[in-house]
Amino acid sequence: MSVISSKNLLELTEPTTPRYPKIYSDLVYATKEHQSLTLTLMTPPVLPNTKPHFPLIVWVPDLDETGTLRPDARFAQLLTLTTRGYAVALVSYRLDDQTQMVKDIHSATRFLLDHSFKYHLDPYRYLLFGQGQGADLSALSIFNQGQQSFNDEDVRRSPLRYQGAILLAPRTPDQLVTATTTAPKKLPPFLLLEAKQENVSLAELAEALTSLQPKTARYCFDEATRTSDAFFTPYSLDLLFDFISASFAKK
Repeated sequence: MSVISSKNLLELTEPTTPRYPKIYSDLVYATKEHQSLTLTLMTPPVLPNTKPHFPLIVWVPDLDETGTLRPDARFAQLLTLTTRGYAVALVSYRLDDQTQMVKDIHSATRFLLDHSFKYHLDPYRYLLFGQGQGADLSALSIFNQGQQSFNDEDVRRSPLRYQGAILLAPRTPDQLVTATTTAPKKLPPFLLLEAKQENVSLAELAEALTSLQPKTARYCFDEATRTSDAFFTPYSLDLLFDFISASFAKK
């Protein structure tokens, strides 16, 4: 930094390259049943004369204690993921039956892939990260990504290939265990994050998923509830980043 003084004027010469993430709010990804469905997209800064393609993490939120969907409840924590070069999309979905919810997650993902050039996204590297009900939906989305009955778009013309899923304290692991019996035999890696204080064990789910995908991993956080920041401490983030990086590694 240099300072040029001229009477009461201080002229500063500071770097002008982008330093902070770019945030796109309230992007309408679909209109269903006369309802606009939106997402918020956060991308790392784009440096001049570069054409990056940021790997994409699709965040599927939980409901709060009143049953309200708050996609931005983890906004601050998820923003830290952009510091490692990842784009993060916080999606909303209709509060109908699970099939409709899964359809909305798939529609949001396709919107992002269809607009990957505009937002500097990598259309080949994307995964799901869900909390609570969002974790349940993330697993079901991967199990049924190729099933037309769980997609509003044509799965043959616009196939989805999620490369992994992070499940933070799923609410109904027993249901997910049952769902694995009809899941495809080839699944991407799963990372299970268990909140001990919720008294919901993920041991059975981990076993069922491991039988289909040996790269499944499970961590139990002793003093945590599903809304705890324990899942976003520096050490916890390193675990997340290791999993994400491995999921996106070229096969």
